[in-house]
Amino acid sequence: MKKSFSFYFDILSLLVCIAGIVLSRFLMNFGMGMLVFRLLFIGSWDKKWENIKSQKRILLIILSFFFMHLIGLIWTYNIGLGVDEITRKLSFLLIPISIIAISPLDKSILKYLFGGFLLAIFVGTIWGTINYFSDPYIDPRTLIPPASHIRFSLNIALAILILIRVIIINRDKNKLVCKVIAATLGLWFIVYLILSQAMTGIVLLSLFIFLYIPYYSIRIKKKKSTIIIFSIYFLSILISSLWVYKEYNYYFTPNKIYQTKLMEKTPDGGKYLHIRENKHIENGNYLYLYYGFDEINYEWKKRTGLDPVKYRDDIVRYMNSISPYKDGKRFRELTDTDIENIKNKIGNKVYTERFSLRPRLYSIFLQLNSYHINGSFIKSSELQRIELWKNALALGKDNFLIGTGTGDIAYDFAGKLSERKSELAGTNLKAHNQYLYIYASFGIIGLILFIIFLTYPPIYLKLFNTYIYMVFFFIVAISMLTEDTLDNLAGMMFFIFINSILLFNSKSIKELSSK
Repeated sequence: MKKSFSFYFDILSLLVCIAGIVLSRFLMNFGMGMLVFRLLFIGSWDKKWENIKSQKRILLIILSFFFMHLIGLIWTYNIGLGVDEITRKLSFLLIPISIIAISPLDKSILKYLFGGFLLAIFVGTIWGTINYFSDPYIDPRTLIPPASHIRFSLNIALAILILIRVIIINRDKNKLVCKVIAATLGLWFIVYLILSQAMTGIVLLSLFIFLYIPYYSIRIKKKKSTIIIFSIYFLSILISSLWVYKEYNYYFTPNKIYQTKLMEKTPDGGKYLHIRENKHIENGNYLYLYYGFDEINYEWKKRTGLDPVKYRDDIVRYMNSISPYKDGKRFRELTDTDIENIKNKIGNKVYTERFSLRPRLYSIFLQLNSYHINGSFIKSSELQRIELWKNALALGKDNFLIGTGTGDIAYDFAGKLSERKSELAGTNLKAHNQYLYIYASFGIIGLILFIIFLTYPPIYLKLFNTYIYMVFFFIVAISMLTEDTLDNLAGMMFFIFINSILLFNSKSIKELSSK
């Protein structure tokens, strides 16, 4: 049967959207424009209206998030910022209406969409890998310049978990080919997560597997398979726990040389500086014990011609990560690569390790140690979140029922940080927790409505029993505990586009998930 023009336009517009969600803000906006154009000018309005009426209850619940922001203008003082926020949230109005108007989609379109999703992620990983190996000092967060590294890791985690389903459950005639392709892509995506040190994606992926494996093992009701799966499961947890414990001990257990009397003289005859009250430790070595300050400054200036003051902290930390002795002799033993690492502000040699989670783990250890010593979390993104959550709770408490309103949240959140004399005052940071951000913006009433907005549609459609939706919802719901997922275009489109596709095509999604 010959397909209509609208069929091919739907495929193209949806593929542009999904490519944009993964890789490009421009493509996201362009794809959204294509969907709105399709809504207004292509196809029968009678058919679109029938589609909308058939699932109007779900549509109204989904649109409630946008209208909550609209209503929030009533008690906001800064109308200008409120209107800006409404404009930013237009995707929560346009995307659901545009997608329901063309739903239910043909199953072949859904398959093309998933294929395009995987292709976009694959292109992104290749792009990021090329950048990774082209620049040894590149920030892993900037491997794919147009894309948010956190949002990209969410996409990868979703893709991997769906591919796992294909590998284990797929019963198509070409199942061997499908499983080989799925396994290859899945393994490559996992490699990229580790390569890019994308902790958000790694944690989400690990957490879902950690929770889902016991559930799946019990459900299959095969004693032998259950024993094998649980054995692998607990062995993996044990190995991971032992690895973290080993690295923790290596990082925080003081070197045995500190058990003897501290030497006063360096091998070159200079004097060691020992600041005993400073307990900053990295790789088992105290940063300010055995510190040949004058010798290091002299050797750095002699070897590089650069002012040592600018690099002082990086020099001493980098040397300390190699040896407890920081003096002229040990500085001369540094390689040219070590010097380049220091010039590029690398403070620990472990940070130069490739294809390893140790750099990220040691970065967290550094943040914990710094907080323990001086109580500061200004350089700790993980600990900053706790402070931001406290601030959101305090702001929500001040406006318990209906919050600050749509336009005042940014100003009031910053004001509360200043009022609490927080280290983060003046940083313009937000709550980094979508639930608390909604609570501060719209009060307890808004938070309840937000929970209904998230959960009622899949409960009503019985989609939580569907693996694909369960995976998607888990990733979104957990990511919102540490991120303002719905406060930037990439996060908004990731949620509202995929959610609309899954909800308005629930019957097809259930059938495809069961195959």
